[in-house]
Amino acid sequence: MADYYVEPKSRLELRRLALLLRKSLHLENILYFPIVELLDVLTEIFDNFSYEIVEDKILPPKVHADINIRDGHIRIKESVYERACNGKGRDRMTIAHEIGHFFTLCFCGFRLERNFDNKKPPAFRDPEWQAKCFAGELMVPAHLVDGMSEFEIMRKCGVSYDASCVQRKHIPKEVV
Repeated sequence: MADYYVEPKSRLELRRLALLLRKSLHLENILYFPIVELLDVLTEIFDNFSYEIVEDKILPPKVHADINIRDGHIRIKESVYERACNGKGRDRMTIAHEIGHFFTLCFCGFRLERNFDNKKPPAFRDPEWQAKCFAGELMVPAHLVDGMSEFEIMRKCGVSYDASCVQRKHIPKEVV
């Protein structure tokens, strides 16, 4: 359960944010997004962004990476980083997810509200859903994959089969 609510953002708004990032990097027409390389690019562009690769034992077993939203510092497990460098879709998406938190919470400054009622926030107000959605939209650009099968998306975008299925099912509804 999320401890915080964030400003409401729709999938379409997050898709536009991801496309804006792609355009600013001149990658709007590239299927396979260079997510690992983006880490170094972001350190050059933003004073409030940094990352480090940490030994796996530093983060809890089920935490693959995390971000400190106060200073924009991302920690990534060494094994996750290595697999992402080797093209493993799930790990590439993990990095994209943390970058999604950076853009939605640190850069764009979506406001946080404490969740005192202990209820699950609606997806569009959940910071985890927003980061996951942003990551999917960044890694699987709707305008380039429309008409592709899940397997084509998986192979050409370098994402997991599950991610390709999730993204593909949203394409017909809201193509940019």
